[in-house]
Order: sequence, then structure tokens, then C-alpha cells
Amino acid sequence: MCGLFISNNSSLDKESFLTIEECLKFRGPDASSGLVRSNGWHVYHSRLSIIDINSGVNQPVIDNDGGLLVFNGEILNYKELGLAYFNCNYTSDSKLLSDLLAAKLMNPNELDGFFSFVYIDKKGVLQNACRDRFGVKPLFYYDDGSSISFSSEPKVFKKLFNTAVNKDAIEEYYATRAPIFSGSFFTDVKSVEPGCCQVSGKYFECKDYLMGDYEVISSQKLEEAFKKAISTRIISDAPVGLLLSRGIDSNLLKSLGNFERCYTVGFSGDKDIEYLKAAHIGGLKIVECKVNDYVESFEYLLRLRGEPMSVPNEVLLFIVSMTAAKDGVKVLLSGEGADEFFGGYDRIFNWAVNASTFELDQFLNLYCYKVPRKDSALYKKFKELFEHTGLDSVFEMVRWFFIRYHMPILFRRLDFALMAAGIEGREPIANHHIFKLAMKYSKEELMKKELGKYPLRRIISEYLGNDFAFEGKVGFPVDLTKVFKNPDNLSSYDLWFQENLKVLE
Repeated sequence: MCGLFISNNSSLDKESFLTIEECLKFRGPDASSGLVRSNGWHVYHSRLSIIDINSGVNQPVIDNDGGLLVFNGEILNYKELGLAYFNCNYTSDSKLLSDLLAAKLMNPNELDGFFSFVYIDKKGVLQNACRDRFGVKPLFYYDDGSSISFSSEPKVFKKLFNTAVNKDAIEEYYATRAPIFSGSFFTDVKSVEPGCCQVSGKYFECKDYLMGDYEVISSQKLEEAFKKAISTRIISDAPVGLLLSRGIDSNLLKSLGNFERCYTVGFSGDKDIEYLKAAHIGGLKIVECKVNDYVESFEYLLRLRGEPMSVPNEVLLFIVSMTAAKDGVKVLLSGEGADEFFGGYDRIFNWAVNASTFELDQFLNLYCYKVPRKDSALYKKFKELFEHTGLDSVFEMVRWFFIRYHMPILFRRLDFALMAAGIEGREPIANHHIFKLAMKYSKEELMKKELGKYPLRRIISEYLGNDFAFEGKVGFPVDLTKVFKNPDNLSSYDLWFQENLKVLE
């Protein structure tokens, strides 16, 4: 896990390093490369040590042919790939990836994990700028026509190149709490799309798995897939913990995994907090947030990120992660992916189950926080998007949207909040193996009695009982009217938008 920056912009100098370090050091507090110049590129890397902690293989990694790699994330099957391709027992996933790239053997579809990386060959030619299938790890870029720069955080481009605020992104933020189509809040700063390489194009398309090729999947088979996913996501040379809530997703991970450390957070009196207190779970640390702590953390995160955050829970994730970090934990697992893969947003997926034709206005009314006007650029983008899905099923159109566009928002939230505390976030459910199984379930198997994620509920009922398993979705709200000054009597949503957008002024 790290922060990376790489650019062939000739205007960068020694002073630029201070800016880059200021923006990215928090993502890798254990080691920093300084600003390295190689093959016509300026390269910076900061490392959070998770695998092979004591290794001297910090980045950038320069191979024997003079090629250069900067890499963020984890390749969890690196040992298997090392044996398969080089008959070698690797201790570093970065070194394995470097060797695959140098030998022109790298196939992103074979990589099990979450990653973003950039590879430059010995002639200084950009060969790879690649992001994992579902967009777990961020990779932003700025292209001015004569040079290109990549980074883990868009703020660095604002600082280095004085990029303007993208007004379209603000409209998207009001509707979806993220620059869902623009890629960032800054003009000409984009995001490499999930499942894409900036050079060779798309290598993974989730729509290919949504064509109605359904099968009957046993609970035993799905449970075994979850156990395997957990076992691969706890690979670490540093302590690992679990983010636990009242929801079925994190409790499913808890029931199927072996976690000695669990963490939860909220304000005193929150339903999650009170439920977990009463459960008397061994190894669980409950963090009760105070208003002053929330405001202080919010202001710190906003300055650090340099752009609006997505949801109020992002602040709470940071607060609970700071507690875990003090315990020596460097990896926290979370339940992202279950709602998107298994139809967990009951209100929207219930509509999609029963709809014979896709109605954009109905979808936007259900999905958006502030519905875009019909004459707006954002409305037109949504319209064009759904007109060209190539999918016949309304349910699968909605599932595709949540996987392709909504899920990366959650990953960005988790990635930033935890990295700000010096912790790597991992999502066992959001892996390719569980994804392929989930896409085999029809809407009838996923949605029963107006509740989604039915296959997951069946499994958790064996561990925590039917009352818990078949309870309706419980929200995790933060009442911001009790947190921020509110002289205009704004709603909690409007307060969130107002306070966040100040960072762009």
C-alpha cells in the first residue's frame, strides 16, 4: 500500500518534491523514495509496509533491463505466480510484478488482488498504467497534451499544475456524492477506469458476466468461496483486524473468519453501538465518537484530501482506524461489495426486480441525493450511459451500474480514510472469484420478500439466527445538524455538501 507519483513533465524540479511529499507522504509513512529521475520520468513513492516489511525492495523498482515500476496495492497470489512463471519463491509482490512486466508476461486478469501501477520501459516509453478490475485502488492522471502524470491523489495535480475546479464534477457531487463521470474535481484530471490499462485499454468488463447465464449455487459452495476470500485477504506480515458493524456483511466475515481484533465506531446511543455492546463480542473494541473529535477529524481530512469527501461515515472510518493503528494494526477488512454483487440496496433493487422496462427518471429518483434537472449535462450523461448498456434486464442494468460506478466511490472512501490513519483497507467480498459466483444468481434468488442478499442471509442465519439474518437493512447515519453550526437550519445532507465544498473555494 502506498502513494505514487510519476510524470514526464519537464517543468518539475526539486521544489516540486516538497509539494509531492506533502500530498502523498500520508499514504506511505514507513518509507519514502524522494524524487527519483529515471528514463525521462520523475518518480516518487511512499510505502506502507504490509508484505515483506523488512525488505529493501522499496520503490520505484528498476529491473535488470532498466524498466521502472511504481505500484500501489497487493498482489495476493504473487507466490503462486512466481512459481508458475519463474520457478522462484518470491517474498515481494512488487518484485514479482516487476519481473512479469520486464519479461512481457504480465496478464492483469491473472492478478488476484487490488492494485494500481505504472510501468516505464528502458527507453522511457509508458507501457502500463493499470488499475484493478473493480477500482479498489485509485489511479489519477493529468494529461496536458505534451506530458502525462499519474498519482494516487488528485490534490497533487492541483498543487503542481494549478488545475481549475471542474463545475460538472460539483453537479455530480450533489447527485451522487462523487465526481462519478468526471473522474475528479479538477479540470483535466481524470481517473483510470476500473479494469483498464491506460495504454492497452480495457481488460475486464463486468457486463460480460451479466448476460443471464444463471446457475443454482449451493450455500456450501458460496460459503467456501467466502472463506477462501478471507484467507487470501488476511495475507500480511503486519497485524490484521476487522471493521464490524450491525450489518450482515461484516458479521458474515466475522463468522467465517478468525479475527482476534475487531473495531466499531459511532456516536453514543447509535443503534450499531448499542447492539454490539449488548452482544459482548470477544476482541471487539468500541470507539464512541465525540462531536469535537468528529469536527477536528473532518477538518484535518478535508485539508489532507484537498477535495470533498463522499459521506459523513468517512470521518468515522478514520477515527476508528486511528484507534486500530495505535494497537499496531496495519490492515483492516471491510464488507464492501456485498450490496453491489448480491442486490443489497433493497429500495432500488426491489424496483428493478419488478420493472419490465428501465425508466431513467425512476432510477434517478431512487438513487440520487439531489436529482439532476432534465436539461442538465449530468442528466444527459446518465441517459446516454443507460441507452448503451447492451443489457436487456432492468435488474442487471442496475446491478452493473452499482458495480461499475457506485462501488468505486465506496472504495475511494475506505482507501482514503484508512490510509490517512496509516492502515490498508481490504474488501474480501469484492474479489473476482466471489463476483463470478454472484453473477450466477438470478434476481429471483437474490431478492425474496423485499430483502436482497438472500444467499448471504441464508449463510449468516446458521451462525447468528434468522432474526438477525432477515432483518431489514439498517442505515449508519450521522446527524450533522448536531455536529456543525447550522444558522440557516439546513438538512444534514445540505450541511455535508456545504462544509465539504468549502475546500474547493
